[in-house]
Amino acid sequence: MTRKRVLTLWLLLFSLLAQSFAGREAHVLSPQFSVSFRRQLNFIVARNPRYVWGESNDIASGLDCSGYIYLAAKWAGLPGVTRTTASRMAQGLGGWTSISVSPESAEELDLVFWTFSVTRPNGHVGAFLKVTPNGRVVTHASGSRGVIAEPMGRRLTETISRVRRLNMGD
Repeated sequence: MTRKRVLTLWLLLFSLLAQSFAGREAHVLSPQFSVSFRRQLNFIVARNPRYVWGESNDIASGLDCSGYIYLAAKWAGLPGVTRTTASRMAQGLGGWTSISVSPESAEELDLVFWTFSVTRPNGHVGAFLKVTPNGRVVTHASGSRGVIAEPMGRRLTETISRVRRLNMGD
């Protein structure tokens, strides 16, 4: 094994250990990014762009679900944003780390993934926008209604495949 490979493995191990010993506060967006991300999610929802599969550039041409998360994160100034931002965030790529949380313990701005088809596991993504004792509101790009915020109904609740809490500091 080369020296470089050994060093890489040690760094990976150290990173995993550091994350496992980190407190809960290490697994949230910084206040600066939280405010900005929430503002952009709401801004886009207020304009209700239509759903267009594969679109992510601007609200005038429409957006799909990951394009919506991408554009909100990009406009919010979150670093490491790419077209596949939701996937990268969930996997911890591009400087992002995240932890899995149960749907019952989801908080505002946690990413939520749904599986509507067995051929596309985690094929739809959105974000929890509001979590209150009376219910939760999720925002996503609906194929028939465009980018919307809606209460978590039965279909959305039953098809959640994972929830990820993001971590990106200042």
